[in-house]
Amino acid sequence: MSNSINPLPLPKSPAFPQLDSGPVGKADGSGAASFQKLVVQAFGQANQMGQAGQNAVAEGLAGGDITQVEVFTAVKKADLALRMMLQIRNKLLESYNEIKQMRM
Repeated sequence: MSNSINPLPLPKSPAFPQLDSGPVGKADGSGAASFQKLVVQAFGQANQMGQAGQNAVAEGLAGGDITQVEVFTAVKKADLALRMMLQIRNKLLESYNEIKQMRM
């Protein structure tokens, strides 16, 4: 008679791009290409999360079959993705300015 309590399923974590398992920084410049690809994928995923958040808000306001918790979760994911991308952009600009100021 003892039924185990089934926990609620955990929400999926956002899928962040994975680094290629191949060698990085070969003489042919493939390391730079893979970094560029990684950054572009990350910005694309952040954009998709932002659009998903906007769609969830629109569906919630239109009276669709979506709960307030789902809307809040979608908007929070979009917010976190945007904040992460802003920090990446800030670090890249900081690195660029530091390299620009180097004396040769």
